Amino acid sequence: MLQMFIAQTKAESLRIIRSPFFLLFSIAMPLGFYFLFTSLNGADKSIQSTTWGVFSLMSMTAFSLIGTAVSQFGIRLSFEHQDGWVRLLRLTPLTPAVWLGSKLVAQMVIQLIVISVIFLSAGLVHDIQLSGGQWISCGLWLWMGSLPFLALGALLGTLKNANTAIAIGNILQMGLAIMGGLWMPLSTLPQWMQSIGEWLPSHRYANGAWNMVAGNTPASMDFMILIGCGLGCMVLSVYIFNRREAV
Repeated sequence: MLQMFIAQTKAESLRIIRSPFFLLFSIAMPLGFYFLFTSLNGADKSIQSTTWGVFSLMSMTAFSLIGTAVSQFGIRLSFEHQDGWVRLLRLTPLTPAVWLGSKLVAQMVIQLIVISVIFLSAGLVHDIQLSGGQWISCGLWLWMGSLPFLALGALLGTLKNANTAIAIGNILQMGLAIMGGLWMPLSTLPQWMQSIGEWLPSHRYANGAWNMVAGNTPASMDFMILIGCGLGCMVLSVYIFNRREAV
């Protein structure tokens, strides 16, 4: 069973890395936005007790990881439901637990690679003034904080119509990014958007990293909203999956 799990995890990881959509939307596009925003605003310009170079780095890394969880995990699950792959599992030695568990582990490995690539790229181009401890703590926060969005992806993956999943996934990704203040500070948005944005998991996800680079710790509300969102999405996705299997 362990060998099967390892082999499946390796296969899932290679599938994601080889996907042109992963390279484009999880690496190239976030980095492109990062260098665009730092160029327009000035990497050394002050914002929220740090600089635009650091602030935007955390924002775009969060944006990338959210997109990876939604598209590479959630939408892929929907395609596999639509194509009947989940039903075929019953005819193979691969159990649903190993199948889903390997996907989650593979995604966490990929998320760690994404963080490393984006952090390294930004550090090489801009003079990012962070201590070794801040690099590590921010990386760990963004890595572990991506779990609730994988739960959101799992919920999205319960949709049998992949086209619907793609449409909803794109709306979710862009909506969470814009309304959550990842593309521009929440304070620059209209008041009604700020009132909504401060409760979104995307804002709380990035806010934890913003607090860390400013020398603080993530707010208790950051933890509460992320954990609540993750648990809610996971419970709902398991319920839908089990109900569908029982029919």
